[in-house]
Amino acid sequence: MKKCAVFNDISGFGKCSLAADLPILSACGVEAHPFPTAVLSNQTAYDSYALADISEYTNAFLTQWKRLGARFDGVLTGYFINASQVNSVIDFIKSQNSLVVVDPVMGDGGERYSGFDDELCRSIKKLCLCADVITPNETELFILTGECNVDSAAEKLLASGVSAVAVTGLESEGKIGCRVYTKQEVRAFFETKTGSYYSGTGDVFASVLTGKMLCGEDVFSAALTAVRFVSDACRLTNQDDAENGIDFEKILKVL
Repeated sequence: MKKCAVFNDISGFGKCSLAADLPILSACGVEAHPFPTAVLSNQTAYDSYALADISEYTNAFLTQWKRLGARFDGVLTGYFINASQVNSVIDFIKSQNSLVVVDPVMGDGGERYSGFDDELCRSIKKLCLCADVITPNETELFILTGECNVDSAAEKLLASGVSAVAVTGLESEGKIGCRVYTKQEVRAFFETKTGSYYSGTGDVFASVLTGKMLCGEDVFSAALTAVRFVSDACRLTNQDDAENGIDFEKILKVL
């Protein structure tokens, strides 16, 4: 069974981050090993939340994994709380021979998330350059590149050494999905949009894509599966409770 290390926060309420990553990877037939980067009372789409910064333990935890001889076929990263934490994970990734998928969590809707200063964003950009695949939304893509056009921004990242860029949350004519860029080709995958907003869809997308790639699918096939999975889960989710995330549990068996 393939093994995947997952670096992300854990939220006690709201189906995102590790709460989504772990069951989805497991449903794909991948052994998931969580590495919490922060602990939250609930995910940040709600009006308020409490957060525990556990980044001081990052190096101690990674040192212990090294003592255990931990080796992984894949690494998936999401939310980080500071630049030092990101840099430690970069060093860990360099010690592995793994598929690396980075969801560069930094912002959405044209705005950075609270707490994401220039130093943290620069470190996440360094992390992206260690990745095989990155899954930014449009806002994060522009933060990473300084560009304001999706095509030119993706091409800039490919020129920096990233193998594939899957830009998520793109909308066109009542549909929503992603566009996947490699040096060889570009493909777009869209489904009919349901509702106006759901929290945690980026986490769900990234974990499905990672799981399917670890099981042998190429990035295009994995992205198509991820887009369809997110779309189907959205259709089964109550729009009045969108902050809680999408009801992916109802369709895990399709993975």
